[in-house]
Amino acid sequence: MRKILLLLSLFLTTSLLANAYEGIYENSQVIYNPTTKHFSTKGDAPSRIVLTKKTSSGTGSYSEYYAPNGKLVLMTGGNFEFIDDGRLISVHNAELKFFKIVFEDGEYKEIELDENEVQKLFPDTKIIKISDFIDNKYTLHKTFLKKKKILILNDTNQNFYKYNWNFKSYTDKEITGRLTVRYPITLKFSHFNDNSKDFPELKIYVKY
Repeated sequence: MRKILLLLSLFLTTSLLANAYEGIYENSQVIYNPTTKHFSTKGDAPSRIVLTKKTSSGTGSYSEYYAPNGKLVLMTGGNFEFIDDGRLISVHNAELKFFKIVFEDGEYKEIELDENEVQKLFPDTKIIKISDFIDNKYTLHKTFLKKKKILILNDTNQNFYKYNWNFKSYTDKEITGRLTVRYPITLKFSHFNDNSKDFPELKIYVKY
């Protein structure tokens, strides 16, 4: 019976994290329409520009975009992208930040999104900024048995490269700072379970 309940709990948690965004993955093609300035995964406009995503070699695994002639036209500072209402959004998981990719002055650029813009991407989600943590701790109150979606957004210069959560089943597979919780729990975000001056551990206490 305990095994059945555990599997059911895991299924519900996974369902809660079902992605609503249109993710761009390895070898996926992204189409940019210079006329509308919109990105998509489909389209046959005469002036369209087709870009193919690749992942850089090395530990960073940054996203790279290539033109049909094989020329590298953009290397992002992140490792995952998705399309939202014609915009190509770049997720910088190591920084817990979001950027939009635009084409200006003949080149592709990343422009950081502010809190309000990120909130529009995830309207049903509570944003918790890094500056909201006190002594690297934050207490989150939620309604009994009601799920709570949260997103950790970095508004500082801190970097969280190779940080992970202690409950991975609660986290979004592609967006490190995005989680969904149902029950009281202590979430820990740490660098290989370290908690030092160089790699401080963040804790979120979820309570009723």
